[in-house]
Amino acid sequence: MNNNQRIVLQASRGAAAFFVLLFHTSAMSFKYFQYDLLGISTIGRSGGVDFFFVLTGFLLYHTYGHKIGTKMSVLPYLSNRLIRIYPIYWLITLVVLPVYFLVPSFGYGYETHKDTIIKSFLLLPQVHGPVLPVAWSLSYFVLFYLVFSLLMALGKKPAYLFISIWVTLTLCHVLGVPLIGADIDRHFYLNFIFNEVNLEFIVGCLIAKWAEHHRSKHYKLLLVLGMLGFALIWMNNKFLFTPYHNYLFYIIPATFVLLGASSVPEQLRLSYWVKILSKLGNASYTILLTHLLFISILMKLSVVTHLVNHLGFLVTDLIIVAMTMPLCYAAYRLAEKPLVTGLKNTMKLSPSKSSNPIS
Repeated sequence: MNNNQRIVLQASRGAAAFFVLLFHTSAMSFKYFQYDLLGISTIGRSGGVDFFFVLTGFLLYHTYGHKIGTKMSVLPYLSNRLIRIYPIYWLITLVVLPVYFLVPSFGYGYETHKDTIIKSFLLLPQVHGPVLPVAWSLSYFVLFYLVFSLLMALGKKPAYLFISIWVTLTLCHVLGVPLIGADIDRHFYLNFIFNEVNLEFIVGCLIAKWAEHHRSKHYKLLLVLGMLGFALIWMNNKFLFTPYHNYLFYIIPATFVLLGASSVPEQLRLSYWVKILSKLGNASYTILLTHLLFISILMKLSVVTHLVNHLGFLVTDLIIVAMTMPLCYAAYRLAEKPLVTGLKNTMKLSPSKSSNPIS
């Protein structure tokens, strides 16, 4: 993968994080002001998180796919992955948690329960979600990392047998196969392990496998088709042109985007805005974890200061979006980046160590 492809992939991550932020701003605006920002609060999921699931599968397979079935030591790999998730997540959760004790009306009541708090810190799946609501998706990322580590720790035949069973049971669950699918649906943890979200991760791996040996000269067209695909799904979710819609449809435009991004030639001069988006991509994890907190604070401030009465709903919401993004990026630079770097330096982890097989 050349440098331009890495930048465009990071830019796509930044764009996905921005749309998650935008959709949540609209939802919060409807909650506070009964105002539907840009008419998107009724669309539902933006597809940004779905794109992250597909992208995670793509990047994991691109980086570690050749290690599947090699019986490698996976502890350095897991340490590297989990350091990226847990420390900053714990820090933000510790900041938010006291609010639910001091002002219980901010939550739904379960946030102060001991079991909820313990499971939230461990990122174990829960029926009602974790203390930090936006962290529901992190449980799936942890599952993906554990599955991939198992595939690398096993021999080739056991690894492919395991993945075949996992994919088959996931498909049975998604397609509602009699007995198997229904039985999985009745058990919460089985429902989690064989959830439809797994298909997004699996498709990401398949895209990476394809991209290893295929590059398209029509990368711009693929990127445009991907962006249009997201827009078409948003329109269908809002206006219900077709009665059937499912979040798995986001796999289709995500595939176009990843195929296009992985085909960008190295000699291409990238636009300045692409590089800006790639910087947001670097901070995308912090953006996902902190944006609702910042949006909520800014919404409350706009009410207290009567800003919305002077500027109107649209301008107020756009100001909140414009302020939330740099606040999230500042949290990334001041908290996540030094925290992760410090922990990795302390544990002396390196990319080379994370892929050494057992001798």
